[in-house]
Amino acid sequence: MMDSFPRIDGGTLSAKVKRLLLKLMKDGAFDDTGKLPPEEKLAELLGVSRTVVRDVLTLFETEGFITRRRGIGTVINTVFLKAIRLDLEFEFLELVEEAGYRPEIAWVKVAEGVADGEACAKLGLSPGEEIFLIERLILADGIPAIHCIDHFSKGLIVDWSFDEEELKAPIFDFLKNRCKVDVYMDLTQIAPKCADEQVAALFRIDVGAPILYMDEIGFDIEQRPILWSKEYHRHELFNYKLLRKRY
Repeated sequence: MMDSFPRIDGGTLSAKVKRLLLKLMKDGAFDDTGKLPPEEKLAELLGVSRTVVRDVLTLFETEGFITRRRGIGTVINTVFLKAIRLDLEFEFLELVEEAGYRPEIAWVKVAEGVADGEACAKLGLSPGEEIFLIERLILADGIPAIHCIDHFSKGLIVDWSFDEEELKAPIFDFLKNRCKVDVYMDLTQIAPKCADEQVAALFRIDVGAPILYMDEIGFDIEQRPILWSKEYHRHELFNYKLLRKRY
């Protein structure tokens, strides 16, 4: 085990501690014991409170990364560490990097429009209501890997002082900073599709080639739909897995 860790400062402590500890586990920092140090030791090494560490460990246990066993300690479930899991939330660039590729945003496009019947049904909007669309193409080692179109009500935007660079950030950051809303949870429908001419051209694949499609609705804490995303993933680049945990 490492004798010292990078110190955590500022920002959202729990998120930073989670990201750092997960990286350390994946990099093998605890391979000598296969366990995490006790809470108080982790808190001391990271320079945060035991409450923050306890919250992160509780989340890790829920996500299947660790198992806390009485009399043994906090065991790292190494078999689940490096799997690209659909039951966990990854930003696109993180997802590509986790798969072992160099991530890059090819382009971002923005458009405004009027909600059609499908958008009204997905987002609970009224016919004719204006929507805002952000479209992204993500590359993996220069290969088109993920194409996403995010839709949300134009009326959600309360701060229009954003620039093109900010639109490259995760959509959740944009909604939080410019719309003052947070996506609390997502409901995703996953289906295989055959690429039409437009999708085939984007991904440089044959028309009719298989591609993984995800239709996702993001809800706020009040269970209101605030984000509708249409995602296409080049399936051969990602070995997705789903953890099904028995309690």
